[in-house]
Amino acid sequence: MKRLLILCLMLGVALSVACVYAQSGLNIAGAFTPRYRELPEATETIVSKSRLRNLSLSVYHTLSITGHPEIAAELEDMVMRDGAKARSKEVRYASGHLYYGFYALPPVDGLNRYILYLNGHLKSSDRIMLLYIEGKASIEDVKKLINPKRQ
Repeated sequence: MKRLLILCLMLGVALSVACVYAQSGLNIAGAFTPRYRELPEATETIVSKSRLRNLSLSVYHTLSITGHPEIAAELEDMVMRDGAKARSKEVRYASGHLYYGFYALPPVDGLNRYILYLNGHLKSSDRIMLLYIEGKASIEDVKKLINPKRQ
């Protein structure tokens, strides 16, 4: 039982390190640090590579934070700096701030990289969501994954 627990902990650390490495070189890597993800109102989701294989993805990493509108400006800044390098983007603003951003970044090592940002505080929600996706999937594939109604 002790060996199983140690193995599970090691696997969790390895998965976290792999996801952090995936965002290396991006400003949004700062959002996936303990400063944000360890907030009691934060939810971090990391989907393993084996579960993403059928979707042609290798990384699916999301952070959702509720009840902290003051954090939105910090995350928006990170997203906007990375978004400036995007090869394609869709953005919407509300009250002078980024409400929605979907960015297709230049590929690295043959893998496409995508950032999705949503600041619900600017509309009717109490949640900020940041999603980083990496893999062979095309922009259209990722859009269908994010919004299945597009199919």
